Amino acid sequence: MNRYIFVGVTFLAATVASAFCHQAQAQTVCRVQQRNAEGIQSAIDECTKKGGGTVVVPTGLTVSGPIWMKDNVELHLERGAVVRMSRSVADWRQDAPALVNSDGAHNIAFTGHGTFDGAATWSYESVKRPDIEIAEEQANAQRLGVEMKRYYRSGEVARYLFLLRNSQDIRFEGVTVKNAPFWNIRLQDCDGVRMHGIGVFSDLERGVNSDGIDIVSTSNVTISDSTVITADDAICLKSEAFSGATKPAGPVHNVLVTNSILGSSSTPMMIGTETHADIRHVVFSNIVVRNSNKVFGINVQDGGTVSDVRFSNVTFETNRRHWNWWGSAEVMKFVLRRRTPSSALGRIEHITVDGVQGTARGTSVVRGDVESPLRDISIANLHVRMLPENSVDKRASSGFVFENVEKLSLRQVEVEWATENPEPKWDSAFVFRHIRGLQTTELKGKSARKGAPAIVKQDVRP
Repeated sequence: MNRYIFVGVTFLAATVASAFCHQAQAQTVCRVQQRNAEGIQSAIDECTKKGGGTVVVPTGLTVSGPIWMKDNVELHLERGAVVRMSRSVADWRQDAPALVNSDGAHNIAFTGHGTFDGAATWSYESVKRPDIEIAEEQANAQRLGVEMKRYYRSGEVARYLFLLRNSQDIRFEGVTVKNAPFWNIRLQDCDGVRMHGIGVFSDLERGVNSDGIDIVSTSNVTISDSTVITADDAICLKSEAFSGATKPAGPVHNVLVTNSILGSSSTPMMIGTETHADIRHVVFSNIVVRNSNKVFGINVQDGGTVSDVRFSNVTFETNRRHWNWWGSAEVMKFVLRRRTPSSALGRIEHITVDGVQGTARGTSVVRGDVESPLRDISIANLHVRMLPENSVDKRASSGFVFENVEKLSLRQVEVEWATENPEPKWDSAFVFRHIRGLQTTELKGKSARKGAPAIVKQDVRP
């Protein structure tokens, strides 16, 4: 923020001031003293009336209902400050979808070394309904005797921690965001977002739907030098309209995620499934992925086009999760299909994976549709060591399966099978089916068991 104006606020009906302010040269410092939503909100409102300013939340615990950010306001959390989402229904009488909200705000920031805490709770219950995305995996687990229970969100307050809508020039720096009952940070129809040095966390076993950062119909986003370790997708790009919105879904353009550590019980770097508009020009670079259920994911189901995406310089480690999570500890899963028979069929094209190495436990799948093959997929300098699955419901077979792709290039790609405790279902390193324009250079991979070919080709043309 270029200007700092801090204001004092007093509620006429309150017995204590909500903020203490003093003038320091051209700046005025305002410290929130009333530790609730009213105390924070009043300071935000007065700051924006004065043209902008910084609201300082002091060290200690503040339990809050929803607050709304306004133009030119920086919400600064001192080291040791915790703003915790109230789980009391009485604190949510206003219609607010998140602890921290904005709608049409400009030039807002969240800084400091404090924490926004969603205080989420969960319960372990019998499965309530099937999940069509993992129906096969669920059936496999049930057949092998895995208990058909999973975690669900509990409590009467299940909101986002952050929902920033229709807003511009947003900055996150230094803060920690954790344990949201729903997504931790949702950026919806925003433009111009910078996140630097932040941490986003949720419980890796229980935190269902607790995504890290969801970039939804939002463009010009940079995330750097951050750590995002969440149960559901760590960083996810989607194109969909917000519930109740009259305008159609907007695109996602120009996203850079770099120099960061990611982990997920689903997918650390995910695009989709909601793809009602195009998602283009996306780069994930210099990423460390630890203890994750997948590495990269692209899933297009709603007619949009995902293109010009690059994953580069990634080191990874995967581990299988409970059956209800999306992922099988594979390197990548790029799939194109219709969500419903009446859905439009989208496209996935111009995707590059370069400079990637680590350990996987599941079969990677790159699959287009017969009517709309994936186009221009390039994978280079990739080494994966396949380890036994740390789960009773085994899934892995081949290292990589490619189906319905036009112009597929693999250069210096290697699949190495662990020799200790090999899985009985392991077979080929590479499977190619219905490929047009296949180019391979220095492709390395042996068969995992006697009698299986190292490379399978069916209906493949150069």
